[in-house]
Amino acid sequence: MSRSGELVQWNNKGGYGFVRDGAGNDFYVHISKLAAGQLRPRIGDKLNFEIVSGRNGRPAASNVAVDTPALQTARTIRDVKRMPRHMSRYAIGLRTTAATMMTLLILLAIAADQVPVWLGATYALMGAASALLYRFDKLYALNGGWRVSEINLHLVDLCFGIIGGLAAQEIYRHKTVKPPFVATTWGIAIVHVLGLTALAMGWLNFALP
Repeated sequence: MSRSGELVQWNNKGGYGFVRDGAGNDFYVHISKLAAGQLRPRIGDKLNFEIVSGRNGRPAASNVAVDTPALQTARTIRDVKRMPRHMSRYAIGLRTTAATMMTLLILLAIAADQVPVWLGATYALMGAASALLYRFDKLYALNGGWRVSEINLHLVDLCFGIIGGLAAQEIYRHKTVKPPFVATTWGIAIVHVLGLTALAMGWLNFALP
C-alpha cells in the first residue's frame, strides 16, 4: 500500500533514516530502497513509499520516491519540538513519566535522610549535561553535521544523566525509534529506578557523612 510522508531523520553517510507519515508513524528507510533514478533524499523532503516488512519484522519503507523536495533552510530545535497534529501538546509520554518518577524518588530519599543532597545535585547536573548532548545531536542530525556517538549518550545517561536523557528524548523526539538504542536506554532507566527505590524505601543503606 502506497503512503506519503516527510523525511524527518537522515544519516547521509550511512544512507538511512526515518520517514514519518501523516499519522505520526516513523518508518525506517534505506538508500537501497530508493526507486530507480532517485537522488539521495534530504531531511524535509516529501516522500512517496510502500510499506514492507524490514529487519526484525518491523515495517519499513520501500520503493521510495521524492514527491516534493524540501526548501534547503537550516532546521532548528523549534521545528523538532512542534507536535504532530494528531498529538495533544499536553500529552505526557512514557519517558517523561519515568523521568518524573525518578525525580520524585530522589526527593523522597533526600527527605527521609536516606541519601545526601549532593546525590540529587549530581543527578541534576548530569541530567542537564545529557539533555544538552541530545539537543546537540538532534541539531547535528537535522543539518547533516557531526554526531554525538551513541556510546557517549548511553555513558552519560548511566552516570546519573538518565533523567535528563529521557526528558530530552521526549522533547526532541530523538533516538526513540532504533530498537537497540531504545532497549539500552530503558535498561539504564530500570537500573536507576530500582536503585533509587531501594534507597528511598531504606532497603539499601547509603553511607551518610
